[in-house]
Amino acid sequence: MTSLLTPTPTRGVATSGSPRRGARAWPYLTPVLALLLVWVYGPALFTGVLSFLEWNLTGAPGGFVGLDNYARLFREPEFGQAAGQTLLYAAALLPFSTIIPMFLAIMLWQRPGRASTVYRSLLFLPVMVAPVAVAVSWRFILNPLQGLANETIALVGLPPMNWLGDPASALIVIVIVTSAKVTAFNMLLYSAALSTLDRRTLEAARLERASAWETTRFVVIPQLNRTTVLLGLLSIVLAGQWVFTNVSVLTQGGPDGVTDNVYYRIYTLGFEFFETGMASAAAAIVLLFFGIASLGWVFLRRSRARG
Repeated sequence: MTSLLTPTPTRGVATSGSPRRGARAWPYLTPVLALLLVWVYGPALFTGVLSFLEWNLTGAPGGFVGLDNYARLFREPEFGQAAGQTLLYAAALLPFSTIIPMFLAIMLWQRPGRASTVYRSLLFLPVMVAPVAVAVSWRFILNPLQGLANETIALVGLPPMNWLGDPASALIVIVIVTSAKVTAFNMLLYSAALSTLDRRTLEAARLERASAWETTRFVVIPQLNRTTVLLGLLSIVLAGQWVFTNVSVLTQGGPDGVTDNVYYRIYTLGFEFFETGMASAAAAIVLLFFGIASLGWVFLRRSRARG
């Protein structure tokens, strides 16, 4: 009887924590790790090495200059201004990457049907168009002489505006032009998150005769908190990259540097002024900043989980 009740160990079957199962996973992970090494960690390491060298892209990297590239970078007021503008972009795009797409996704989710699919497709259209094509189109629309924007406001008696040449409006225009694509893409992510909601809580709210607003406020939105936090962090990290194409095509960082950002500054240092060492130093600073921020976020999450 004892021999029948005692589980017999199976041979050749790997458990979840066995070394054999871990060894079998490496052939599947190797291509991904190789791609990360070639396209992410390798260039990052090479950039860090170049930040200590003098190079102008016309020949072999020059001699070792130590921290001179970093010192020259911090002495430039343009880099500090670009860093401040990058933070301003992140703050300005935050509502377009979290609040607005979340409520658009909820509205379409609450009204399923063919019309909802059509509206979702129309809202997602900016993501499918090439960023350069969108920026060039806006360049014609915002032309101060014969642009559609000035022609439209002239119909109501308003004077023409230099949308991209006025420091008071240039940054606002860049944010608005960029917000369409950001909102459309994040709305799709929120729609995917809404498909995973706990149906039991929704059914409980329906049985309690909660209104649509009460269900949204107390049931739906709390279950989207993780998606909101993730998209908020991505907005802070990627805001400078999102506006890069529009800045490059529409304003080139002007007027007076009000639309500049760190990523466009790195581009101009490396490929316009051929200061590759300083550009690499700027990229290394950005990488270090986001690395520290990411580690801080992970530490905070683990501290809350333990608490």
